[in-house]
Amino acid sequence: MCIVSGYYTQAEQSLRQSWWFSSTGLFTIIGGAMNYGFAQITGGGLKRWQYIYLLAGSLTFLFGLFCFIMPNSPVSAWFLTSEERFAAVERLRHGQTGVRCTKFKSSQLKEAILDVKIWLVALMMASAYTVNGAVSGFGPLIVSTFGWSTLHSILFQFPLGGLCFIVILLTGWLGSKFTNIRIFMLIFTCLPVIAGCAIIWKSEWSYRAAAPVVGYSITGFFGGTVSLIITIGMSNVAGHTKKSFMAATIFVAYCVGNIVGPQLVWSQTKKDHYPALWLGLIICYIICICASTTLYFVLRNENKRRDALGLGDESERAKLAFQDLTDKENPYFRYVY
Repeated sequence: MCIVSGYYTQAEQSLRQSWWFSSTGLFTIIGGAMNYGFAQITGGGLKRWQYIYLLAGSLTFLFGLFCFIMPNSPVSAWFLTSEERFAAVERLRHGQTGVRCTKFKSSQLKEAILDVKIWLVALMMASAYTVNGAVSGFGPLIVSTFGWSTLHSILFQFPLGGLCFIVILLTGWLGSKFTNIRIFMLIFTCLPVIAGCAIIWKSEWSYRAAAPVVGYSITGFFGGTVSLIITIGMSNVAGHTKKSFMAATIFVAYCVGNIVGPQLVWSQTKKDHYPALWLGLIICYIICICASTTLYFVLRNENKRRDALGLGDESERAKLAFQDLTDKENPYFRYVY
C-alpha cells in the first residue's frame, strides 16, 4: 500500500492498488485448484493439509526476501536512471503527497489518531472483510451443506475467485479513468454482497441446489469493495508517519474482519441456514455503506473549504509538495473520493 502510494499519483493509485490486490481473487482460483490437487494425495509422510501450509509458508518467505531489495521510494529506485528518478519524483509534486521520508514524526502520529477519516476507513475495512473470514474461509464447508462433496465444494471457489478478480481490476481501472467515483463504486459493490448473503440465507437448501451456490459466488464482489477501501484510504493521507499509520490501521482492521467473520458461523444453526452469519454480514455491509457515505461528505466538504481559500501560488505549492507535510498541514492537498 505504501509503495504504490509513494510511486504513483492519486489518479493512478486506484488501478495500481487493484493490480496487486486482484491476487485475492486470482489465488482463490489457484489456491482452490492446488487444494483440490493436494486432497488427492494418498501417500507420503505428511498429512494432506500440511502440504498446503508448506507451500504457503515458502511463498511468503520468498516474498519477504524480495522486500529487502525493493526500494521504498522513486528516489532510491535502483532500476531507474537518474533522469527517470527525477521525473518520477516530479510526477508526485502535483498531488502533494510527497516522497517517502524515513523520519518518524510524533506530530503526524497524533494527527493520525485524531483524524476521523482514518477511523472511518478502518470501520469500512473491518466491516467489509468479515465476508473473507466467514464465507471465503468456511466457503467449502458451507457449500458442502448444499449436497456437494468436500472436494467438489472446493471447486466452487473458482467462480467466486474469478468474479472477485474481475471486479477488483474493473473498479481499479474505472477509479483511475474517472474522477471522484470511488466511493460511489464502493457502495455499488456492497449491494451484490448483501444480495448474495440474502440469497444464500433465504433460498431452498435442497440437494445440490443452484440458488445458494449462485449467492455464494456473487459475494465475490467484496473484493472490489476492499480494494477501493485501500485505495481511498491510502490516497487521502500525506506525510510518511501518517501514511504508515493509515496502512497499519487498514491492516489491523483487515485482521479484525477476519476474526469477527468466523464467529458468526454457528454450527448448531445449520438447519436454519446459519441466520446469524448472513444477518451479521448484511449488517456489516450496511455499516460499510453508511461509513463510506459519511467519508464522502467529509472529503467533499473539506475540498470545498480549501477551494474557497483561493490559494493559487504555484511556487509555494511546489515548495510544500516535498516537505513531508500531512494532508491537513498542506492547504494545497486535495482529497479524492
